[in-house]
Order: sequence, then structure tokens, then C-alpha cells
Amino acid sequence: MLQLEKIIIRKAVVNDLPQMLQIMDDGLGIPTIDDEMKQRVEDWSLKLNNCSQFIFYVAEVDHGSIVGWCRGGRVVKSHEVVAQEMYDYEIQNIFIGKQYQHRGIGYELWKVLWNDVLLFFQPKNFVVWSVATKQAHQFYSRLGGEPKETRTFDEDCVSMAFVWNDLKLYENTNFLIFK
Repeated sequence: MLQLEKIIIRKAVVNDLPQMLQIMDDGLGIPTIDDEMKQRVEDWSLKLNNCSQFIFYVAEVDHGSIVGWCRGGRVVKSHEVVAQEMYDYEIQNIFIGKQYQHRGIGYELWKVLWNDVLLFFQPKNFVVWSVATKQAHQFYSRLGGEPKETRTFDEDCVSMAFVWNDLKLYENTNFLIFK
């Protein structure tokens, strides 16, 4: 018999950071170095606690494990100009654990974060700098993002900018949400 897991989307808290960073490392294909985790949690807790700049959400299964997370807010300075146009807000991170991908969790996290950013910050437009993978590009295109520019930020990191200029709230979500 198939057992369904209840997935809850809620605002992230500092205690979620170790699991969030592990999911990010796994998604980027980089090893998590335990000796550095304490400093990384401290660095990221500054972002998490900066509600005037960023909004964080996590997707949590009913047994308490974080299976995905996202962050949105004011655009990072190096990301604000895309194809000679200024953008003021972005979703900087969205990561889903491999075993939970293709279940709609990323889409639901996106909708909740998108609505919160629109309501809280009231942006004129929106940008996402996506990793250069087919899966990520398909995801953002399905969400209505228009690919605008490819750029290399680091030596190895080629990113594609997806932009939104017609910003509308999503009507509902299919997951349990506790803000």
C-alpha cells in the first residue's frame, strides 16, 4: 500500500538552516563540509533574520524533515540589470531534495514565495538567475518566465535570466501552508 506523506510549507527558522544548506549543496553537486557548517549557518542566519530584504520558506514532510526551500527578496546588486533593463526583486534560491523532485513541491514553494514577495515588497518586475540546466529552464519557462540573458557570474557558473513584467498573484495552493 502506498503511504502518502503530508507536506507543509511554512516560513523557515534558523534551526532549519543545516538541512536547507545540505539540500542546496546536494542540488549544486558540491560536498558539504561539516567543519564549515557552523559558520555557514551563522552567515545564512543573518539573511534569514533580515525580513526587510528576504523571505524564506521550507517544505517539510510530516516527520519533520526539510525536503525543499526557497528564498526571495530584493535583487542582488550584480543581478539587477538584465538586457539593459533594471529589475528590483528576485527569487534567489529554490532547492528540492532529489527524492522529492517532480512532485509539485517546487511549484508550490514558488507560488507561496511569489505571492508573499508581491504582497510584502510590491515589486514592479521580477528576475530569476537560473543555473544552466534544461530542467531549471523548463521549470521557469512553465511559470511564465521569459529568458532574457545568459551570463557567467563565477568561473564555472553560467546562468540564464528569466524575467516577469506582468506580476499577478496565484489564486491558491494544493499544499498545507502554515505561515
